[in-house]
Amino acid sequence: MRNALQRLKVCAVMALAAGLPLAAHADATWTASSCVSNCAESGDPAPNVSYSAYSAAINTNSGGAYVSTGSFAASTLAYYSGSGFGVTAPTGDAQSPNHALDNYGYQDLILLKFDDLVKLTQVKIGWSQYDSDITVLAYTGSTSGVNVASTITGKNAGTLTGSGWSLVGSYADLVSGTNKAINSQGLSSSWWIITAYNSQLGGAPTGADGGTSGLTRGTGASYAGYDFVKLYSVTGTTTTTTQQRVPEPATLALASVALLGVFGVRRQRRMRAEAVSD
Repeated sequence: MRNALQRLKVCAVMALAAGLPLAAHADATWTASSCVSNCAESGDPAPNVSYSAYSAAINTNSGGAYVSTGSFAASTLAYYSGSGFGVTAPTGDAQSPNHALDNYGYQDLILLKFDDLVKLTQVKIGWSQYDSDITVLAYTGSTSGVNVASTITGKNAGTLTGSGWSLVGSYADLVSGTNKAINSQGLSSSWWIITAYNSQLGGAPTGADGGTSGLTRGTGASYAGYDFVKLYSVTGTTTTTTQQRVPEPATLALASVALLGVFGVRRQRRMRAEAVSD
């Protein structure tokens, strides 16, 4: 009898719990396409994303290595079918390989603005030339009442991380068509930046300047050591809210039946006890 009572109690709890929202974590992939605003991901339901581009003229020292960039301003995002997004800076930047997300002449970046929190975990490029190092930033400041453009426009590589942006990491030698794991610290954000490698955003080169392996910088000699990539996709973990598909009246009915069963069992036990005492 005790076991029957316990089972009925469990049924009542489950019935009452049905219909409550449940949080679920899902992996989703956002792939570059001609869509640049309110773009849906491929996979499970998750936040949409909008893309935009910014560029800043690069300053170099006498040795040719870039040492700073000018102020970032809105640039032109270009989609290349099968390869992904590149960036065309304002002047003399439309030819190959400069039409990529690169750090030659201009420091280019792509802003990904999601309409909810996303923990990015992978980046994939669809094309590269010469070198293929990237830097990833996440916005960790408050987004309430903030226009994301104001956190980038007028900033340079030395001041960007002081306007709410935090370094996620710099990643060397990405291979076209292969996912690169990022964000080992598990940051979640609505706003993300992917840019060609720049040590001024944090970190330091891990190889010889002008080389083709490790985190390297250009030397000013032709394109050697500069990074030219096109962003193909990003993958991340999202938090979605799911609803149990039990209509409210049915839920209440199930709960009522279960509770009536509990009361019935208790009544039977009481009546038997009274009969034994008589």
